[in-house]
Amino acid sequence: MLRFLKKLFGGESLEEPLLAPEELALWYEALSPVDQRLFTRQVVKQVRGNREAKGKDLRARAIGRLAFEHDGPDGPRPLHNMKVELWDRDPGSPDDFLGKGFTDADGAFLIRYDPDDAGPMDLPDLELRVFEPHHTFKRDGTVLDRWRRVWSERGADDFAGSLYDFGTLRIPYWEYDPTSPIPRVLITEEGHAPTSYAPGRNIAMLKAVNPIELIKRRHLARSDEHLSLAAIQKDYPASRTTTLEAAEAGVTRGDRYFGERFMKGMLAGTLDGDPDVPGQYRVYHHWNSYEHDGLHALPNVDVRFALQDGVLVPVRILLALREPGATAPNSPVTKHDLEPQDPEWDAAKRLARISATLDTELGSHLAQCHLNAEQYCLAAHRNLRLNPLRWLLFPHLREVVLINHAANGFLVGPTGYITRACALTSDGINERLTQLMGTFDWKGYAPAPPISDEHHYARAAKLFWDLLGDYIGGFFAEHGDAIVQHWVEVKRFSDDLVEHSAPYFACRHLRTHVVGKEAPWFQRTERTDLDAERVEVGGVPRSVSPVTSTDTPQEGELEDLQQLARYVIFLTTFRHAWANNKQWDDGGEVLYTCLGLRWGDNGVLVPEDDLSVAPGPRHATEMLWISYMLSMTRYGFLLRNEEEDLHPRLVDLLREQVGTFAELDLDLDTVSSRINI
Repeated sequence: MLRFLKKLFGGESLEEPLLAPEELALWYEALSPVDQRLFTRQVVKQVRGNREAKGKDLRARAIGRLAFEHDGPDGPRPLHNMKVELWDRDPGSPDDFLGKGFTDADGAFLIRYDPDDAGPMDLPDLELRVFEPHHTFKRDGTVLDRWRRVWSERGADDFAGSLYDFGTLRIPYWEYDPTSPIPRVLITEEGHAPTSYAPGRNIAMLKAVNPIELIKRRHLARSDEHLSLAAIQKDYPASRTTTLEAAEAGVTRGDRYFGERFMKGMLAGTLDGDPDVPGQYRVYHHWNSYEHDGLHALPNVDVRFALQDGVLVPVRILLALREPGATAPNSPVTKHDLEPQDPEWDAAKRLARISATLDTELGSHLAQCHLNAEQYCLAAHRNLRLNPLRWLLFPHLREVVLINHAANGFLVGPTGYITRACALTSDGINERLTQLMGTFDWKGYAPAPPISDEHHYARAAKLFWDLLGDYIGGFFAEHGDAIVQHWVEVKRFSDDLVEHSAPYFACRHLRTHVVGKEAPWFQRTERTDLDAERVEVGGVPRSVSPVTSTDTPQEGELEDLQQLARYVIFLTTFRHAWANNKQWDDGGEVLYTCLGLRWGDNGVLVPEDDLSVAPGPRHATEMLWISYMLSMTRYGFLLRNEEEDLHPRLVDLLREQVGTFAELDLDLDTVSSRINI
């Protein structure tokens, strides 16, 4: 109280007092509690009135600089355009807020404030608070920005000076993991991710898992000899293939159904032409370059298709099988060239189906969608705050780092399910993922054209891609001036993307047969430009192309930015939904497909009823549990826009095409706006 009175009677707040501050303090302490409160209230009222009469006195300043925790190649990386606020920490102060501002391009800030805003009771105890933006859209497309606190830094107590310097503050904000060969967010063992799931997503997970969790637990609690694969399969909900087989035995094992799944099912993806037979098609998977566990068979697979009545039909399958137990990369192989009349044809199709399933899980799903989206998520959150590009991208990048972090041990890694269920070791999987990340680039990407009306995946992909072009073009027309105004954020976003992207990768086959050659059989639109010059960082060519290298856009760079946004939104919505939501269709029956066949008693080219090659009971129930969970856990739908962070124009454009997409085997009601499963 004495400190308060000395500050109060410094000649600026009241008339000359009749008593000295020390005497007044004794008088104040003799008052009853009620009279003390009345006196304090009257003094505060008069102080505020005097301040309002003469205006704010912003004579004090707080300065400092925000930087990322980890340096870049040129030293500290500034945290630009972050909102900062200065507060008084004293509880119960009449007004705790002192002032606010934004960091500049170098991360520096200056906040002017009136010390008396801390209240007349005390000198301010300074605290700096740092905020990041979050947005929602109103139905008319108007944006509402809100700011969420992400960091606080204590300053001096009872600060009486006119200038306080917080210095350079290192903030661990959306940091890259320095130990990862691909761009991953840094989450320490004891730490937390820089974001969180929407509450509704956790409920959706429980709803999807609850019906099957007890089934899996019962299976895992029993010994292997008391479990048959048939009993395990029967305990789970019926899948697409089990339902079709119940209606017509053998239909899902036929050649036509096999080919259809590469056009309409989870396995649908890039189709090359057959380099040997013009007019035919090819799917090729190369696995021999990686370390294997020696327990599972995983040959190189080369499937050749002919088009019959608009549907792909396999006409030849070439396998390159290692010897059982061989683990080293590039082990010797025995080649098998099989056609429909051969006795091992159905077994060859099964191996090809399993190879395509693993390739979809590791390639189209985990790498191209999940891990690829994470690198754009990191660069965007580190750099986009005032640029409207944030409103366009953030709804499609939220939560992906969370689900990816969960997959580190759950699906991959030494004990992950994929590692235990397939032939690749953990090192082999990591090498495969790193190489795949080295093949992804936004520049020049577009879905490949359909090969027939039956090619539902390609037709749906083109429709979705065209729709996104309309949507993004309209967004840039509406917000183009502000995008240009804050182009420095685009420059830094681009720099982070390129610098941290995986090393560029082109396999020996492509370098030999495609790079620098015409190769009309090779489908180029969905792949990185093999002939483009790559940007080098640290002497290493990088996979991702830059959008810009200047703080103001150059000719064609606004169009490039639209292409990047289109690529990101396409992968995180349509492409992910197609690969993820159809897993129960194509991965809901253990004997139809799985992630790996064991080396059996009679080799691996054997009929389905030879269970020595099939997954064991534990892997079987885990497979069905995971496949069902991934397909059925859905939250954050495009059409529902639960978080109201999507521009309503995108939702309207999609609703107009619900029926068309349904005819192409895609239920838009099940497509999420982001990757959160």
